[in-house]
Amino acid sequence: MEISIEYSTDYSHIEKVAFEGLTGREYVSSTKDALNVMKIRNPALKFSDDAKAGCFNEMTDAEYKRMLEMVKCLKSLWSYPDASEDDGNAAEMSVLMLLANAIQLISRQRVQIREYKEEIEDALYG
Repeated sequence: MEISIEYSTDYSHIEKVAFEGLTGREYVSSTKDALNVMKIRNPALKFSDDAKAGCFNEMTDAEYKRMLEMVKCLKSLWSYPDASEDDGNAAEMSVLMLLANAIQLISRQRVQIREYKEEIEDALYG
């Protein structure tokens, strides 16, 4: 299954995410079968293919950099907890593993945002 991502006009954030590749008529006899069918391809692979094909040549360097940062963040979700950095990111992953990784990422980013706000408040109000 592929993930389709649409970016904002200035490439500062993701506007729409959709999944393509399943018809809804796939036969599964168990939850395990369903999860195996519902593996999602790492969007960094398509991004890399598109970049090599020149799809981003018309972008400014700043726009491309913003898009690349988003893709790097998404790419980080396609990793298994016990994988070493040398293993890299998986080409595809089950929806439950992606959900678990997304929840962890949200939690880490929430802490970073809170710490950043505290630093700003300390700087402003002492």
